[in-house]
Amino acid sequence: MPRKRRFVYIADGLTDGKAAIIKKSLSVVKAIHSVQITPSRSSIEVEASRDVEDQIRLACGVAGARFRAKMGR
Repeated sequence: MPRKRRFVYIADGLTDGKAAIIKKSLSVVKAIHSVQITPSRSSIEVEASRDVEDQIRLACGVAGARFRAKMGR
């Protein structure tokens, strides 16, 4: 079983509504085990077996938020 790792991404324009859309969009990605979105900090934290930056970018685009960056360790 692949090891779960924590990844943090920053997105501009996050609201509670957009966060709900992003979370629902990411629920279909099998590599993602959990998602935590904090609109006030503009952060998206995921626990996943691999880096899912492409899926985060796509989910942000669907929700109308702007993906900014992946946070380093």
